[in-house]
Amino acid sequence: MLPCRKLPRGAAPRLDDCMKNTLSVTLSALFLVSCGGSGGSLEPRYVTVHNTMAAMGYAQTAAISEGSLGEGDEVRFDVELRGGTCTTFVALASGGMRDVELRIVDAQENEIGRDVTHDRQAAAQACAPRAGTYTVVLRAAEGSGGYVVSGWSGGQSGGAGVAQTGVAAGPGACDQPIPLALGETVTGTTEGAGNFTAAPCAGGGDAPERVYSIEVSERSMFTATLTSSFDGTLYLLRACGEVDSMVACNDDAPDTSRSRIDATVDPGVYYLVVDGYENAAGNYTLQATAQALQPLSAVCGGATPLPVGQPTAGDTSQQIDYFQATCANGARGPDQVYALDVDQPARLRVRQRSDHDGVLYVRRSCEDPTTEIACNDDFGDQNRSLVTALVQPGRYAVISDGFAANASGSYTVTAELGDLNGGSASADSCAAPGSLTPGQAVGIDTFTASDDLGGSCGGAGSPDVVYALRARTRSRVQVFLDSAEMETAVYVQRRCGDADTEVACARAPARGARSGNGNPNAPAALDTVVEPGSYSVVIDGQRADAFGAADVRVEMTDLAALARTCNRAPLLRAGRTVNGATRNERDDFQSSAQCAGGSRSPDQLYRLRVTRRSRVVVEMSSDYDGSLHLRSDCVDPSTELACNDDHGDNRHARIEEVLERGTYFLVVDGFNAGNAGTYSIEVDVTAAP
Repeated sequence: MLPCRKLPRGAAPRLDDCMKNTLSVTLSALFLVSCGGSGGSLEPRYVTVHNTMAAMGYAQTAAISEGSLGEGDEVRFDVELRGGTCTTFVALASGGMRDVELRIVDAQENEIGRDVTHDRQAAAQACAPRAGTYTVVLRAAEGSGGYVVSGWSGGQSGGAGVAQTGVAAGPGACDQPIPLALGETVTGTTEGAGNFTAAPCAGGGDAPERVYSIEVSERSMFTATLTSSFDGTLYLLRACGEVDSMVACNDDAPDTSRSRIDATVDPGVYYLVVDGYENAAGNYTLQATAQALQPLSAVCGGATPLPVGQPTAGDTSQQIDYFQATCANGARGPDQVYALDVDQPARLRVRQRSDHDGVLYVRRSCEDPTTEIACNDDFGDQNRSLVTALVQPGRYAVISDGFAANASGSYTVTAELGDLNGGSASADSCAAPGSLTPGQAVGIDTFTASDDLGGSCGGAGSPDVVYALRARTRSRVQVFLDSAEMETAVYVQRRCGDADTEVACARAPARGARSGNGNPNAPAALDTVVEPGSYSVVIDGQRADAFGAADVRVEMTDLAALARTCNRAPLLRAGRTVNGATRNERDDFQSSAQCAGGSRSPDQLYRLRVTRRSRVVVEMSSDYDGSLHLRSDCVDPSTELACNDDHGDNRHARIEEVLERGTYFLVVDGFNAGNAGTYSIEVDVTAAP
């Protein structure tokens, strides 16, 4: 028998681990010995499996079922499983059946165990979250023939050759949890207990734990408090030993000797675990209570009406967790529900600001979580949430929630409804465009705009606004979007509304919370070159429900003037030190967005001539946070070859490249924006193979 190891802390009890290895070797040997021919008897093989399981400390707890299946057919057996225990089912195939599939499901067809191999034998472990009737499903996936299947439970603890599946043995473990009545106060100690489970808030150590079973008869607000002589941890599981089934977990509330969890639970059996942070153990006092909750129908029926266009303030500190969401890890915090009435097809936008990690979501039916139409956790930061949607007439539930069980506090929710077709926004059409001035941000909002235009990269079917822009010389045009509430398609046309005159089109994500008049770290949403003339800049959405506010800023660079700057750039010579200063200079050049925050600081330009293929090293020392970037075409930022911000520290930068013969342009710049000062650069050029 193969030696087995204990699972890592927090690992779910799956047969795929050690016991799977032991059984696979045993089963494979059985088939080699007794299935070498087509007439192997099934009974001796089953007896061997039975003896193997018994040697591992398992007792047969399910009846033996035998029969035959045609290819693709399945058979189902009902079995009674005890809550919090694990049962291992083994199926053996005979005859021409080459692959047998084994699954264990609950009354709702949810899988609690399955075999993942492609073979003539199958083994799966099922850990029942609560006592009841479950179903073993056996299917002939390939070929046809006979089968035998049964189940075993139990298992020894410790010792070589024993498969420890993560389910502890003995009082206060998963196989023998200690019953705890609601309202009862108990004392105990974790010293001398087993260590077979863990939780994320427990520090990942090897502390021993005690497991209690609690039965909840109705939907309730469950509260458990732990007072301990050590750094204790408390968590609640739906399935014992299954970390993925965790309902709530707490380490310190408010200090290391106290832990508390509050969670909304449905009727059923739960497992309350007293654990220690890292390796802590000792004495404790534990109490659990449950306060019956109102039916969800009553909560929804009493939802506060949400006025349109008017900020509504609230506080979830004294609320209960009635609702969960598809985003924000389920949104397990206390919540408040509002009723929003919609009279006609409309655009919906709801904004939330909170003093905690808030969540915002909308449902068509308050009681039915499957009718959720929009959900957002963090829009820019954890104190803001934003949802948008297209809605039909009816009553909607708008729910303000918290990310985690302890995420609660004050908030403000504002709901807006707009005409489905728009038509009342500023700069809404080619006939009445807005105006853009380079360097100045303009606030836009497509929430009430119509859908007039579309670009090659998107925009059809989404509201848009249009702005006029004039280029007096050949220019580089960069369009920046700050705090955009929607995913956008930005495009430039020579004639507004004429798709054939499109110059460029680019998609950009939502930008999140506002960061002021321009964000120097954000890359341009669109970057293109235009010839002298008049143009239309269109800010569009990527989907029909992609609408919202943004700050739009356009930067234009006169490429003819830039070319003159390039031509005047001093020539660098190898082996010579050059001293200079960027203070009081213009910001003519920027690096790639991935380097030095875009290098949007004052800069100095140098030319570098390479007469043959060479290894070029440029080193800079500065009294400010400087950067270097190198390009092959002075006016074209896409020809950037290298960029460096910090070499060792933020007062040094270094570029090393192998360059072919030609002229290159080196920019002495600063990190992000506002970094300027004095610098010294040295260039070393050596022949490269």
